[in-house]
Amino acid sequence: MNRLDLPAWLQSNDTIRLPAVTHSWKPHNYLEKTLKKIHAILSEDNRSVLNNQDGLLQKLEPHMKVTGLLTVILLAALTQNLVFLIMLNSIILFAALQSRIRLGDYFVRIWLPIFFFTGIAVLPGIINWVTPGDPLYTIYSNLTFSGHFFTLPAELTITRQGVKSALFVILRSAASLGIAMLLIKTTRWSVLTKVLAKYGLSNIIVTILDMTYRYIYLFLFIFMDYVLGRKSRLVGLETQSSKIAWIGGTISDFLRITLEYSQDIQYALESRGYTGIYYAEAKGPLHLIDFGFAAAIIILGCYAYGGINHVWIFSL
Repeated sequence: MNRLDLPAWLQSNDTIRLPAVTHSWKPHNYLEKTLKKIHAILSEDNRSVLNNQDGLLQKLEPHMKVTGLLTVILLAALTQNLVFLIMLNSIILFAALQSRIRLGDYFVRIWLPIFFFTGIAVLPGIINWVTPGDPLYTIYSNLTFSGHFFTLPAELTITRQGVKSALFVILRSAASLGIAMLLIKTTRWSVLTKVLAKYGLSNIIVTILDMTYRYIYLFLFIFMDYVLGRKSRLVGLETQSSKIAWIGGTISDFLRITLEYSQDIQYALESRGYTGIYYAEAKGPLHLIDFGFAAAIIILGCYAYGGINHVWIFSL
């Protein structure tokens, strides 16, 4: 048998050096960043499902929990007692920790937007130009300035009434946002939508909320397959034009997929006898912790009663 002679290019031992993968904010890492974002969303949802069984608020009957937390939001909106709002925010923080919500997540989701949005919005209200009152701190005094369009007052101070009003707005916003986060984080979405339907929310709205939550995660898995397929077929660096072309094609594909899925889902619902009526679950059995939760809500209401003025329902 004659010896098979290999071509020169096949006998070469030269190795091909691929570009090193670096983690940075640069655009060529967009696939890796997208995969990390999708993984973070899916991991957060799985973590909330795992924590749904062993927390303080997770043990409450859903109807009792929704009614109680909505009552607390109403109390926070109507009270004129600043001490009550401070105590209420402390209780909400304690309930979040006991419900397996991490302290960092609580501050990032609640107090960070409160300080950056609500705090900035109410900041001008603490000065005497907006809220006259007793001065707490004098920024300047005995200054005279007059321009063509405006005139500065002779004194600029931070007033007690302005600070109190700003604290009311911030603490009310933090309490309402914290309670909403507790309700969403400690209740399965499918259970929450059924409770909302039980309380009279429109069947169409409840169905849309329920279906949207389910199919968002389905589309996340599909999009993750898109990104993984793109990443597995790449050798070397992409040009900017190829990135834009792939992103544009992916967007158009997903628009087509969503339209096809919406039609298929509608046909599947109609074939199974769906008439637009959303059947809510019956109330579950009440336990000792539910009665304790109701008693705590009543105590909070009695404490806030002294600070609620000019509300007709409390004068009956």
